[in-house]
Amino acid sequence: MADVLELTWDNVDFLTQCLSDQIKKRSIKYDTIIALGRGGLIPGAALSYKLNIKKLYNIGINTRQDDGKYLDTIVYQRPDKIEEGSKILVIDDINDSGRTFTAVKSILNSNYNVSSDNILYASLVKREGSEFNNNAISGNILYTTSWLVFPWDK
Repeated sequence: MADVLELTWDNVDFLTQCLSDQIKKRSIKYDTIIALGRGGLIPGAALSYKLNIKKLYNIGINTRQDDGKYLDTIVYQRPDKIEEGSKILVIDDINDSGRTFTAVKSILNSNYNVSSDNILYASLVKREGSEFNNNAISGNILYTTSWLVFPWDK
Protein backbone atom coordinates (compact mmCIF):
# COMPACT_ATOMS: atom_id res chain seq x y z
CA MET A 1 0.00 0.00 0.00
CA ALA A 2 1.17 3.52 -0.76
CA ASP A 3 2.44 5.79 1.96
CA VAL A 4 -0.55 7.55 3.56
CA LEU A 5 -0.73 10.95 5.23
CA GLU A 6 -3.86 11.58 7.29
CA LEU A 7 -5.00 15.15 7.82
CA THR A 8 -7.01 16.19 10.88
CA TRP A 9 -9.89 18.63 11.20
CA ASP A 10 -7.39 21.07 12.77
CA ASN A 11 -5.23 20.76 9.64
CA VAL A 12 -8.25 21.47 7.45
CA ASP A 13 -9.26 24.48 9.56
CA PHE A 14 -5.71 25.88 9.34
CA LEU A 15 -5.52 25.39 5.56
CA THR A 16 -8.97 26.92 5.07
CA GLN A 17 -7.90 29.95 7.08
CA CYS A 18 -4.72 30.25 4.98
CA LEU A 19 -6.88 30.30 1.83
CA SER A 20 -9.29 32.82 3.33
CA ASP A 21 -6.41 35.15 4.23
CA GLN A 22 -4.95 34.93 0.71
CA ILE A 23 -8.32 35.57 -0.92
CA LYS A 24 -9.08 38.59 1.27
CA LYS A 25 -5.82 40.21 0.11
CA ARG A 26 -6.75 39.98 -3.58
CA SER A 27 -8.18 42.92 -5.49
CA ILE A 28 -11.15 40.90 -6.78
CA LYS A 29 -14.05 40.37 -4.38
CA TYR A 30 -15.55 36.98 -5.15
CA ASP A 31 -19.34 36.60 -5.01
CA THR A 32 -19.75 32.93 -5.94
CA ILE A 33 -18.14 29.72 -4.72
CA ILE A 34 -18.16 26.54 -6.75
CA ALA A 35 -17.19 23.61 -4.55
CA LEU A 36 -16.02 20.51 -6.37
CA GLY A 37 -17.74 17.38 -5.15
CA ARG A 38 -16.93 15.63 -3.14
CA GLY A 39 -13.62 16.82 -1.67
CA GLY A 40 -14.30 20.53 -2.10
CA LEU A 41 -17.73 20.57 -0.47
CA ILE A 42 -16.61 21.00 3.15
CA PRO A 43 -13.84 23.54 2.36
CA GLY A 44 -16.32 25.37 0.10
CA ALA A 45 -18.87 25.68 2.87
CA ALA A 46 -16.21 26.80 5.35
CA LEU A 47 -14.94 29.47 2.95
CA SER A 48 -18.47 30.67 2.26
CA TYR A 49 -18.75 31.53 5.96
CA LYS A 50 -15.23 32.96 6.33
CA LEU A 51 -15.64 35.17 3.23
CA ASN A 52 -19.37 35.85 3.63
CA ILE A 53 -20.16 34.50 0.16
CA LYS A 54 -23.72 33.23 0.07
CA LYS A 55 -23.82 31.87 -3.51
CA LEU A 56 -22.47 28.35 -3.16
CA TYR A 57 -22.77 25.85 -6.02
CA ASN A 58 -21.45 22.36 -6.63
CA ILE A 59 -19.87 20.79 -9.66
CA GLY A 60 -19.85 17.06 -9.12
CA ILE A 61 -16.85 15.75 -11.01
CA ASN A 62 -14.73 12.65 -10.89
CA THR A 63 -11.40 12.05 -12.62
CA ARG A 64 -10.19 9.05 -10.57
CA GLN A 65 -11.29 5.59 -9.60
CA ASP A 66 -11.19 4.47 -5.96
CA ASP A 67 -7.73 2.97 -6.51
CA GLY A 68 -6.38 6.39 -7.57
CA LYS A 69 -6.00 5.59 -11.27
CA TYR A 70 -7.18 8.20 -13.75
CA LEU A 71 -10.30 7.69 -15.78
CA ASP A 72 -12.33 9.70 -18.23
CA THR A 73 -13.79 12.79 -16.60
CA ILE A 74 -17.32 12.26 -15.33
CA VAL A 75 -19.48 15.30 -14.53
CA TYR A 76 -22.54 14.22 -12.56
CA GLN A 77 -23.82 17.57 -11.25
CA ARG A 78 -23.46 21.22 -12.17
CA PRO A 79 -25.33 24.51 -11.71
CA ASP A 80 -28.18 25.26 -14.10
CA LYS A 81 -27.00 28.85 -14.42
CA ILE A 82 -24.21 31.11 -13.23
CA GLU A 83 -24.86 34.82 -13.44
CA GLU A 84 -22.92 36.68 -16.11
CA GLY A 85 -20.14 38.77 -14.57
CA SER A 86 -19.84 36.53 -11.49
CA LYS A 87 -16.52 36.52 -9.66
CA ILE A 88 -16.01 32.83 -8.95
CA LEU A 89 -13.90 30.96 -6.44
CA VAL A 90 -13.53 27.27 -7.37
CA ILE A 91 -12.48 25.13 -4.41
CA ASP A 92 -11.27 21.54 -4.09
CA ASP A 93 -9.44 19.62 -1.40
CA ILE A 94 -6.34 18.91 -3.50
CA ASN A 95 -4.79 20.13 -6.72
CA ASP A 96 -2.96 16.90 -7.39
CA SER A 97 -2.19 16.62 -11.10
CA GLY A 98 -4.25 19.63 -12.16
CA ARG A 99 -6.54 17.43 -14.22
CA THR A 100 -9.74 18.26 -12.29
CA PHE A 101 -9.17 22.03 -12.38
CA THR A 102 -8.39 21.81 -16.10
CA ALA A 103 -11.68 19.98 -16.70
CA VAL A 104 -13.62 22.50 -14.58
CA LYS A 105 -12.05 25.41 -16.45
CA SER A 106 -13.25 23.85 -19.69
CA ILE A 107 -16.76 23.35 -18.25
CA LEU A 108 -16.97 26.95 -17.04
CA ASN A 109 -15.68 28.35 -20.34
CA SER A 110 -17.95 26.27 -22.56
CA ASN A 111 -21.19 26.17 -20.53
CA TYR A 112 -21.36 29.54 -18.79
CA ASN A 113 -20.62 33.07 -19.90
CA VAL A 114 -17.86 33.65 -17.34
CA SER A 115 -14.53 35.30 -18.07
CA SER A 116 -11.47 33.25 -17.03
CA ASP A 117 -10.13 36.48 -15.48
CA ASN A 118 -12.97 36.30 -12.94
CA ILE A 119 -12.18 32.78 -11.73
CA LEU A 120 -9.74 31.83 -8.97
CA TYR A 121 -8.96 28.15 -8.37
CA ALA A 122 -8.15 27.23 -4.77
CA SER A 123 -7.22 23.99 -3.04
CA LEU A 124 -6.38 23.16 0.53
CA VAL A 125 -3.17 21.55 -0.72
CA LYS A 126 -1.37 21.43 -4.02
CA ARG A 127 0.99 18.67 -4.96
CA GLU A 128 4.34 19.87 -6.25
CA GLY A 129 4.34 19.25 -9.98
CA SER A 130 0.66 19.93 -10.58
CA GLU A 131 0.17 21.14 -14.13
CA PHE A 132 -2.56 23.61 -13.15
CA ASN A 133 -0.90 26.75 -11.81
CA ASN A 134 -2.51 29.67 -13.64
CA ASN A 135 -4.74 31.72 -11.33
CA ALA A 136 -4.52 29.03 -8.65
CA ILE A 137 -3.73 29.23 -4.94
CA SER A 138 -3.39 26.67 -2.18
CA GLY A 139 -3.19 26.55 1.59
CA ASN A 140 0.02 24.55 1.38
CA ILE A 141 2.24 22.75 -1.12
CA LEU A 142 2.77 19.01 -0.72
CA TYR A 143 6.31 17.81 -1.39
CA THR A 144 5.60 14.10 -0.97
CA THR A 145 3.99 11.36 -3.00
CA SER A 146 2.00 10.20 0.03
CA TRP A 147 -1.68 9.55 -0.53
CA LEU A 148 -3.66 12.18 1.41
CA VAL A 149 -6.61 11.15 3.54
CA PHE A 150 -8.88 14.01 4.58
CA PRO A 151 -11.14 13.67 7.63
CA TRP A 152 -14.22 13.26 5.40
CA ASP A 153 -12.53 10.38 3.54
CA LYS A 154 -12.68 8.15 6.62
